[in-house]
Amino acid sequence: MALYWAKFLESNGNLYRINTRIYLNDIQAPLETDKCIGAVVGKNPGSAKPNENNQLGKLREINLENDKLLPTVRNIILKSVDFIKKGDYIQVLNLFYLCNPDLNEAISEFNRTESPLFCPSESSKFNWVWFLWGGSNTDLNTLKTRFKSINSPKPFFYVQKEKVLKQYVPLENDKARHTQGMSHADVIPLLNKIINI
Repeated sequence: MALYWAKFLESNGNLYRINTRIYLNDIQAPLETDKCIGAVVGKNPGSAKPNENNQLGKLREINLENDKLLPTVRNIILKSVDFIKKGDYIQVLNLFYLCNPDLNEAISEFNRTESPLFCPSESSKFNWVWFLWGGSNTDLNTLKTRFKSINSPKPFFYVQKEKVLKQYVPLENDKARHTQGMSHADVIPLLNKIINI
């Protein structure tokens, strides 16, 4: 039984994590009937890795290591949704998918890569999309533009200073608050109003 699943791929000596899923209930294995209830967009995969026996290219349980984003998102969403069913999950998208817990190293390696891999799930339709990629970053801002046309009626991000959820895809200089240090008590009532409609 596991909550966090993803597909790992290798390309040009780099490890990529795509199709990352946060399940709201433990599952034995992903099924075709599982339902994506929404998505989050972060910067890049952090320290989560494939398990020892994880076959590359297949959707498998992941080893979180010190990755706090996935469990934090799950905890916040669990407290925000009114009803969940077995097989419900949150899709995790990223500005880029190269695995490295050191963001600066990951950006450098990504910029040296001629044909980096991206997640095919980005073209899916989502009930809602929560942006968690932080504030302006000159190395990452150009990667944000491909999410301008994400297929969702409810894109949003949290602005901690104002304690509001802004309901549009954040612009390059907007501060789309990451979950690290975020006040759960402030964001949960706001999320509840958006994701349960």
